[in-house]
Amino acid sequence: MKINIKILGLIFIIFVLSCEENDPLSFYGGQDLVALVDEAWDDFNNADSSEDYENALDKFNQAKDSADVQVDMDTLLIHTTYSDIHTGIGWCNLRLLNADIARDNFITSQGYEEYSFGTSVGLMTAYYELAYRQDEGEDNDPDISLSYIIDTTQINLAIDIGHWIFSSGMPDEFVHDTTINVDDVRLLMAKSYFAKGDLSDNETEEAGALHWILRFLDGNNNSTYDYLDENVPESWYVKGSESAGAQAYDSFEEVILMIIIRLEWEVFD
Repeated sequence: MKINIKILGLIFIIFVLSCEENDPLSFYGGQDLVALVDEAWDDFNNADSSEDYENALDKFNQAKDSADVQVDMDTLLIHTTYSDIHTGIGWCNLRLLNADIARDNFITSQGYEEYSFGTSVGLMTAYYELAYRQDEGEDNDPDISLSYIIDTTQINLAIDIGHWIFSSGMPDEFVHDTTINVDDVRLLMAKSYFAKGDLSDNETEEAGALHWILRFLDGNNNSTYDYLDENVPESWYVKGSESAGAQAYDSFEEVILMIIIRLEWEVFD
């Protein structure tokens, strides 16, 4: 038995060396697969239209078809490639406004590589987008303005992922697109808490829209909105747009919303 194990081990080593000599990326799925995934990410990063994202998505799906037959290999490297492919499919679908498909692919991706910032923030975004459901009214009258129903279950899922990102020690930016970073997470946290009606600055629980607005600004070394107080109407103004002490908005909710909109301009500028 010992002799057989040694022989099998030697055969495996020879097989590995042979594979690496012929294709050094064999354990990632092979040179052709890796090149196709890289090409798909290049297309994604250079996209500026729905058609461009569709083209990138098509390449990711081609890569998935190729990787599907290899993913059962018990190697972390092919699993990394497979995770990367599903993350790419997820992000393309997010940009194409298919949040449900994006969510499913991000979940699949996490099953193969859990500590991926790009996958996690993508899944958080998908849950946030899925939380908004159109309500067209009982008569479905097209002349009636559309309103939205907030699904707090989806919002809470987004918030849970946001907290996990900051507690997990994972990188703070997306390797394939460094413009997607922790600023996006902080902003999503502020928007999520705003959506569920929590406007507070709860430092103990790290909760509330104002708390994450302040965290966003602290992270960027900017001036803060720490003068805001829900119980002091005189503080309901946006710094820089009104003189100190001037009331610019009729509610605390309005001023928080306006600040979130301003922060979105900073993130997506």
